[in-house]
Amino acid sequence: MDALWSNTTLQDWIALGLIAMVPVLMVVAVLLIRSELKRYAQSAKVEPLRSSAPPLHLKTTRAQREQWRMGKQRHPRALADLADDVETLLKRVDTGR
Repeated sequence: MDALWSNTTLQDWIALGLIAMVPVLMVVAVLLIRSELKRYAQSAKVEPLRSSAPPLHLKTTRAQREQWRMGKQRHPRALADLADDVETLLKRVDTGR
């Protein structure tokens, strides 16, 4: 083991030092990014929650949707109503309401 340390040159020590610095620099970078995100989150404007959302009117009832999930309802009209409900929900999500 002593032969290993006695045979190391200056270039070997420099290479070992650079290799050892990589994890240290990664930890420093992660800490800097986290602190920057925290600073941004504190300074960002927060919108108040919308408490008066308009009611959502679906064509199907909860019981009809449960029957559809259990496979008891295969009527074409029920399928059309469910497709309309999905479209309504997607539009609601798109507008952010």
